[in-house]
Amino acid sequence: MTDRREFLQTTASCLVPKSVFATSSPNFHFIDVESGNAWQVADPVQWSLQNINEPVMARAAEGLGKLTLNDGDRVIRLVVRRCSLNLLELRPGRVGVDHWGSHQADLRPFFKMNGLARPEVEVVLKDRKTDAVSRLTGDSFLYGVPLDSDFELELFQRKWERRHSTEPDDWTAAPGTRSGFAWDGVEDGQIPWAAIKSAWRRDAPPTCQNCSSDTLLVNFGLRQVGLFNRSANIVHVCRLCRRSFRDESIIDVRAWMTANLDEAALPCFELVWGKRVKRVAA
Repeated sequence: MTDRREFLQTTASCLVPKSVFATSSPNFHFIDVESGNAWQVADPVQWSLQNINEPVMARAAEGLGKLTLNDGDRVIRLVVRRCSLNLLELRPGRVGVDHWGSHQADLRPFFKMNGLARPEVEVVLKDRKTDAVSRLTGDSFLYGVPLDSDFELELFQRKWERRHSTEPDDWTAAPGTRSGFAWDGVEDGQIPWAAIKSAWRRDAPPTCQNCSSDTLLVNFGLRQVGLFNRSANIVHVCRLCRRSFRDESIIDVRAWMTANLDEAALPCFELVWGKRVKRVAA
């Protein structure tokens, strides 16, 4: 008998049609909250009752054995509560999601795979635990964080295009930057264009998790975490979908700066409790 993991891996291979909006009739998908695996079912009530002996349904098996096709709402309620599954109902321009309390799957991979992360797609989330309903749009399930409305992306783009050129304002601060370091003649914590340009000439930017286009570095340094700790804060943005992404793979910012900044572009100081302390080379 297969276990829950083997079952989910098997069902994941027969998942999703090429277009989930191909027909006007609804189609349904279960998503496992823990693994993120998803699979399509023709009728979620019938499928749940027919697969009562599968590992993924084990936690609800006893209750399902007492129900029939006439108990559709009770079947779905039991499955999303006991089996850590979400049920998605897809119709043209609309996605319904049934979940239980905080047991909500990460829907971003599914939405990306099926082209659902768009503002014109309505997403209706129904919490089966409380019967509360909330409404979002598909672009709420894009990866990353939306850029602030006043973020000067076009300015960063123009500067990036001139990253190999020297300009009179190279030693002025790039707007909105926060680094935890300081350069002579630049406001504490902000990053001069000279340093960002230096990083652009060396840094290999990751691709956007939404549209796979190249991202643009807009910030690097250390950010305050709690009262005493700081963590790396390397931020890239996508110029197409206008989302920002923090690079979690970089732990040692000082080593990253040494590798990606020209010697002349390295910060002179590190900010400790708001005061400039001479930076020690990595």
